[in-house]
Amino acid sequence: MLLGMDISLLRNFYLMNEIANLENGQAFDVPVLFILFNRPQHARHVLERLRQIKPAQLFVAIDGPRDGVADDIKNVELCLALLDEIDWPCNVAKLIRDRNLGCKLAVSQAIDWFFLQVEEGIILEDDCLPDITFFDFCRVLLDKYTHDDRVMHIGGCNLYKQNKWGTSSYFFTSIPHIWGWATWRRAWSKYDVNIAEYPNYIKSNEFKKRVLTAGSRRFWERTFEDVFVGRLNTWDFQWVFAVWVNGGLCITPNQNLISNIGFDNTATHTVIATDMANLKTFPILVEKIIFPTKIELNEEATKYAFSEFYQMPSWFSNKFMRLLGIIKSYIFE
Repeated sequence: MLLGMDISLLRNFYLMNEIANLENGQAFDVPVLFILFNRPQHARHVLERLRQIKPAQLFVAIDGPRDGVADDIKNVELCLALLDEIDWPCNVAKLIRDRNLGCKLAVSQAIDWFFLQVEEGIILEDDCLPDITFFDFCRVLLDKYTHDDRVMHIGGCNLYKQNKWGTSSYFFTSIPHIWGWATWRRAWSKYDVNIAEYPNYIKSNEFKKRVLTAGSRRFWERTFEDVFVGRLNTWDFQWVFAVWVNGGLCITPNQNLISNIGFDNTATHTVIATDMANLKTFPILVEKIIFPTKIELNEEATKYAFSEFYQMPSWFSNKFMRLLGIIKSYIFE
């Protein structure tokens, strides 16, 4: 493991290169979508990180205040005011909602809007604080797999408790963690916020082959059903569904590049802090990336994730799981 001083030196080295690139007119050229709502204090930290890499194209989506929630009006206004602090040469596109759409529609429609205008890009929500090297990690892999339909998702967070899978800098799994990620229009075009294919897919052999344990199958069947019938107001499990229905693969780095700073009472889902909150990040320089020799599912890592994060014991009642529906998103949100 890298020592703290080594990590600091690597980040400083990266920033020096970025400053040199900017002085030579080479701005960070991958479009970034920044999604905000009512947490300006978190969003400011992420904006400061964006200022360090100075993306040439920044898309900003802000959901509207909820009816009857006075603090939302103030906090949404504070989020809007943050946009005045974008002080680098940058094309800024804005999607500002007058009324609240909620997590499901506000986020999914923001990503729809983003990919109507760009072919590929990075998506950050207001509580996902990336290591500075995350951006180049995404840039390199977006370019490498741009024409490979098998690869649908590039993730930045690693929740695997510092376990290392394989000898490469990243591995392929079927689970798209969305605390800082990137994808292509070609992949997002397969997304369906209503998962209309759920009834057929859940009965298929493909579902049974994709989900590797009985407890995980119970978890995902209940989760997808909650989304399908509208009990769960979220957008992210639909992205999992899109990846699975289309046989997609997701990239996960072998070291964590994202810290979720949003585990507090201002959150929609992550109200209670867990061991996934505020994870330490480790820089990865693009010159040091070791690419896998094969594009294939890492079954060991995927089975670990199913067993560690997505299990429902057989004795859990449907009624109890419906009560848990509002917090099941903590792995993703």
